Amino acid sequence: MHRRFLNGVLMGTLLLGHAAGTAEAYDLEEIATNRGNVPLYVPSNSDPSATLPLVVSLHGYTSNGTAHENYFNLRSQVDEKQFMLCVPNGLMNSQGDRFWNATDFCCDFQGQNPDDSGYLRALIETVIADHSVDLASIHVVGHSNGGFMSYRMACDNADLIASIASLAGATFANASDCTPSEPVHVLQIHGTADQVIEFDGSCIFPLFCYPGALESIMLWSQYNQCSERMETGDNLDLDASIPGAETTRTLMTEGCAETGETELWAINGGSHGPSFNSSFPRELIDWLLEHRRLAPNRCPVDFNEDGIVDGSELSLLLAVWGTTSSVYDLDGDGVVGGGDLSLVLAAWGKCPI
Repeated sequence: MHRRFLNGVLMGTLLLGHAAGTAEAYDLEEIATNRGNVPLYVPSNSDPSATLPLVVSLHGYTSNGTAHENYFNLRSQVDEKQFMLCVPNGLMNSQGDRFWNATDFCCDFQGQNPDDSGYLRALIETVIADHSVDLASIHVVGHSNGGFMSYRMACDNADLIASIASLAGATFANASDCTPSEPVHVLQIHGTADQVIEFDGSCIFPLFCYPGALESIMLWSQYNQCSERMETGDNLDLDASIPGAETTRTLMTEGCAETGETELWAINGGSHGPSFNSSFPRELIDWLLEHRRLAPNRCPVDFNEDGIVDGSELSLLLAVWGTTSSVYDLDGDGVVGGGDLSLVLAAWGKCPI
């Protein structure tokens, strides 16, 4: 009943509200994966030497990447905002419905248990290997099941993801089911009149529960070690079917780790598939690109981060020989020793990317 309920309602809502696009200019490439090719939209006019942000956008249950992108229309911003956009498909179940194995609520209803988190991480790493990606600006967004999956990605891949945005999704109901290794910026977007994934959360039978929109960002503010103080931002006009600036903003930023702010956009009167206007893709991309993570060191062996592994790295390693320094314990055995020296020597010369 859980699967049939969502399937029946979502089929009627996933394609609502196609945003009116601006003039679009981009190049369309394909990324090869073990599930087939995935479209990657890239700017047509970018500086070849520039590193670009990457946005991965995830469809809802029973939908697909093409229909989802026609709804969100993020490609309309690719050239102007200078980022890459990847729009993959989830697997199909026996009913022919595409889904993501996100939280315990949604939406692996047949118990197929695909490693979608691992698949999406591998997809991101493939893009990184083939393109100049800004490693401090990798983002995941999604609608409904895709929104649930964006939370799953933040839980499982916090070392990679800078920020997520979930439309009509939710995080895990049980806080202990999500153990992010570091903070992640989180934006929850939700219509207050959503009758599919309710704004205040709900259960379908006692074992299938999801938290509400506000509870989701509060849970993530706890993961990100924020205070419980809430602030109100300026209203936004995102839904073309509702007069005025209908979307209220609630922010939790005080005391947070530098890379872990949380925010709620509540679309007052909005449905499960809001009728977005042309402001939505612009506002969403602006929020994502403003919420970066600290730039990671792409080569852990390059201790002084000069792009070369040489005598400097060797001297630094020998200076802490026999200690438990986590920075120099490259093999993770708890002590700086021969294994770590071998890794330094194996990377000698130009730091591997």
